[in-house]
Formats: sequence, structure tokens, C-alpha cells
Amino acid sequence: MSNPFVYAAAAALLAAAAFFLSWLAARRSLMDDARLEYAERRQTKAGTIKGVDAETFERIYVSSHEPRGALYIAAALLLAIAVTPPAAIGLIALWPYIVMTLDGGPWYDIGYYPWMFYMFFGLCGCWALAGAVVARIHHARTPENFYPALARARGEPLDDIVIPRKRPKWAVKALSGGNADTAGSTDN
Repeated sequence: MSNPFVYAAAAALLAAAAFFLSWLAARRSLMDDARLEYAERRQTKAGTIKGVDAETFERIYVSSHEPRGALYIAAALLLAIAVTPPAAIGLIALWPYIVMTLDGGPWYDIGYYPWMFYMFFGLCGCWALAGAVVARIHHARTPENFYPALARARGEPLDDIVIPRKRPKWAVKALSGGNADTAGSTDN
């Protein structure tokens, strides 16, 4: 087999497997760290885990510290591999409709530079779209940070907490229009 797509797919599959295995190893390590952290907190900082069982603490700890990027990179590579054959078939089928309004010279035949340019950027666009879909899922499924998630697991109402902030100096100027003597005037 001398098809470059086969070699590229094999390389992408190996890279996806490496990313997945690194995510799996990191997750297993984090589970051990979570158990140790829970045991340490029970002895030294019992108030921080009051009302939180070991399984919940482990789930919160692992979900907030795991390297999710490696898992989603593996998913993006697999999706790019899966999308390549239908994208290539679709791009090849679409090419005659794109060039039918052109002068019809032999340089628009399949295999010449315009077609190669079209296929290259068409496939790159399909791969970028696959990466964008996985990135969107990655960002949509972002877990809560560790300390707020732990506080929520203890039953603290984080939604009702208001953090008072000092108003910056520029905000007063922006409200008054930047000039202290025009603060009371209104222009219609």
C-alpha cells in the first residue's frame, strides 16, 4: 500500500492511542492522589470535607484536575480519521460543479494544480471543522473548579454569595463622563 492517507491514518491512530493512554494513566494517578488527599484532610482539615464522602471527593478531585485535553485531542484525531473518506468523496463529487462555469481547459482536470489546491484546503477545512466540534464539546463540558465544587458538595450555597468589590477610580470618571463638573449636567 503506497497510499499516503493510510500512513497518515496509521500515524493519527497511534497518536490518538498515545494521548488516550496518557489521559488514562494520569486519571489513575489522580485517583490515588485523591484517596491520599482525602485521608490527609480527614486528619488535618476535617472542616473542609465535612459532609463529603470519599467517593464524592474523589470524583470532584479527579474531574477538576484531570488532563482533559489529552482525551479530547484523541477524540479529535479519531473524528478527523472518520471524516476523511466521506469528505474526500464529497469534495471529488463537488469539483465538476465548481469548474463547470470556467473555460474548461485541461488544467481543471482531476490531478492538476487547481484540483490539488482545492483538495488540500478542502480536507484541511474538514479536519479543522472536526477539531472545532471537539473543541466546542471540550469547552461545553468543562467541570467546576476544585474548591467551589468542594464547597458545593459540603452544601454551601455559592450562588447566594456576593463578593463585594471596590469600585475602580476610572469607573467613577466613566460614569460622570470623565469630567467632575459635567457629572450633574444632562444633554438631550
